[in-house]
Amino acid sequence: MIDQLVENPASLAIGGERRELSIFFSDIAGFTTISETIEPAKLVRLLNMFLSEMAAIIMQSGGTVDKYVGDAIVAFWNAPLPVPDHAQRGVRAALACQRRLTELAPIFEKEFGVALRMRIGLHTGLVNVGNFGSRNRFNYTMIGDAANLASRLEGANKAFGTDILASAHTVQQLPREMARRKVADIIVVGKTNATSVYEPLTTERMASEEGRITTFNEGLTLFEAGELARAKEVFAKLPNDSVAQRYIERIIGELKGPFQKEQWTAAWCLSEK
Repeated sequence: MIDQLVENPASLAIGGERRELSIFFSDIAGFTTISETIEPAKLVRLLNMFLSEMAAIIMQSGGTVDKYVGDAIVAFWNAPLPVPDHAQRGVRAALACQRRLTELAPIFEKEFGVALRMRIGLHTGLVNVGNFGSRNRFNYTMIGDAANLASRLEGANKAFGTDILASAHTVQQLPREMARRKVADIIVVGKTNATSVYEPLTTERMASEEGRITTFNEGLTLFEAGELARAKEVFAKLPNDSVAQRYIERIIGELKGPFQKEQWTAAWCLSEK
């Protein structure tokens, strides 16, 4: 990246520019609890190992690691150098990070006695990216609503028991052969309009779970049409699908009251960041 910038310094606009990025936010589930059970020196080794492995995948995919916030990683694609397929790279990197975390699980369990689970949010949108800060200290980073939404999607995984959620803006730029399933329309904290979110899937998972994903999509179609009782019957066929089980919980809650299909919305209004 540095070699390319030396050859074409104009590609790095000092002071910032408006550009579309694919933005990555990740966080370790329950890290506060984990940090309270491990001695400080050991915790530092754990965190450094985890961040090194994940950052390497992001950078190898052409991404820019913006910052670390404790155990969280903030990264993006398409700056400072242009990356035409930035959405695809972001999704592939997210899947690769989850795959690598699974591979590292035995090591983390043996050396640190912990099982790590990471949540990732991905969104593609316009932000201001460049050097921001004070005269004496500044960072190359991004600022904008799209970055805030990517962060919210990371947290939205908690509501559905998923590990990766990508916005429709990201998914629309993926090639058709990249597997994904729609999870829900959600309204995140601080927003009034719903955003469609998707769960990216590995080729292996799509092949092994094609029947179950088809069943889930059938239930989702019924749910969005307001046919809640029928949707519940379909979702009940998927006892091991965390998203389907969340839908069943919501349907049970909806049907406890006087359900009026005409005034009902399928969107999920999330109360947590």
